[in-house]
Amino acid sequence: MRDAHHFRFFTGAAEIGDPASLTGLEVDDASARIPVLASRPYATRDWVAPYLTGVTARALMEWRPHVIHQHFATLSGAAVRAHRATGAPMILTVHGADVYVPLTPLESVRGIARARLAVHQNGVSRAFSSAARVLAVSHYLADRVVAAGADPKRVVVHYQGIDTDRYQPLRGVQPEQPRIVFVGALSERKGVRDLVSQSIRLHRSMPHRLALVGDGPLRSEVERAAHEHPHIDVHGALTQDQVREVLARSTALALPTRRHGQWREAAGLVTLEAQAMGVPVVVYDSGGAKEMIDDGVTGLVVREGDVDALGEALASLLELSEHEHAAIGARARDFVVQHRSLAGSAQQLSDHYEEITR
Repeated sequence: MRDAHHFRFFTGAAEIGDPASLTGLEVDDASARIPVLASRPYATRDWVAPYLTGVTARALMEWRPHVIHQHFATLSGAAVRAHRATGAPMILTVHGADVYVPLTPLESVRGIARARLAVHQNGVSRAFSSAARVLAVSHYLADRVVAAGADPKRVVVHYQGIDTDRYQPLRGVQPEQPRIVFVGALSERKGVRDLVSQSIRLHRSMPHRLALVGDGPLRSEVERAAHEHPHIDVHGALTQDQVREVLARSTALALPTRRHGQWREAAGLVTLEAQAMGVPVVVYDSGGAKEMIDDGVTGLVVREGDVDALGEALASLLELSEHEHAAIGARARDFVVQHRSLAGSAQQLSDHYEEITR
């Protein structure tokens, strides 16, 4: 998009792991503008960042943008302040956790947590009212953001795409044996327990490997399961390139995320990454996860929390012949290229910028 637009990224604190990814782009780090903070470690600057709203807002106003694009409704004070001072229209992208802030009753928390929640709710409300357009990453989230108080006339679904050049089938790479992969937080809400239990059950009659990629509160639990059931591999957190290597050698990806309090999966980009690499997926029909696949064509959607159905869906993918697996893998990649690509998502976003500045 930088050929059509001049971008600058404003943040309270920045940590850039891959400078090459920002070639030709500009990052304005508020903490770097303060001498006493500039040389501090990122963890320190990140802790202070929420208190640098004024510094970030002034930097934004000095740049005189034509469009302000704020990601997340929480901690959006700098964008709102700059919008009101400059008159530049503001676009807000909501991602999930920020939408649950206004949906959480104040009486459900106490003490300092209630005061903090009230502050965040006020900030989210200002962001909703300031945004000319609110972009939700799924239809599910669009419904939730309207329930949270956003003007439904301003809410638009904007699916975030993935780079289909980076994520594509790797030639000559085949799994040594059927393998199911999970990529995400090892937590209850991601359905890890459901997946592990069904893998153990299936392995008795359908030998396969289960690769768990990620970290989280259930890691010690799944490591104990792996010790008792050697077909389970716990990889921990991996780099993007390492994740691609794991996906390339997998038969199916499972993302059985389920409701946890107010939370549900807003989208689930890893399912798009897997499909772009020709790997079919299985998801629960929870939140926006089901919007990331074409049910019965590129993968399978099963009822949220139906553990037996999850096992049956995984078994059906493990039983596919090589020809059948290649066919569903080709359909999966075509779905992402046609409907969930980064190129398509970027063009839609560019159109939003053009429309609100007319």
